[in-house]
Amino acid sequence: MKTFRTVSLSLVLLCLPALSWADLRLPPKPTMMEKLARGIGNVTLSVSELFDSPYMATQRGGGTYGDTLGFTQGVSRMVMDIGVGAIEIGTFFIPTKSMKMPAHDTGQVNPLPPADLKDNWY
Repeated sequence: MKTFRTVSLSLVLLCLPALSWADLRLPPKPTMMEKLARGIGNVTLSVSELFDSPYMATQRGGGTYGDTLGFTQGVSRMVMDIGVGAIEIGTFFIPTKSMKMPAHDTGQVNPLPPADLKDNWY
């Protein structure tokens, strides 16, 4: 038990400095494989919308509401997920542009940063 505590404490102390190295920038743009995996996930898991949407609608408005609007909403979401997933699978090899605007072209009217960002402004 004492060795377990020692090992656990040493692991915590080794991992603690990593928290101060956190990178607070926007995440990098997705790679080709992430885009492909997201597309495959959208296509394969789209059927779950047929069950999830009626359940949520039934929770909100009752049985008839869930059976009619929920089913329609589930079919709509399933079709959208299949479409988006197919597009992502078909275009995974095409690089996508990052949604992050460069720092010099933010469209900001006031050139000065907010007070809480003065220390880590671009």
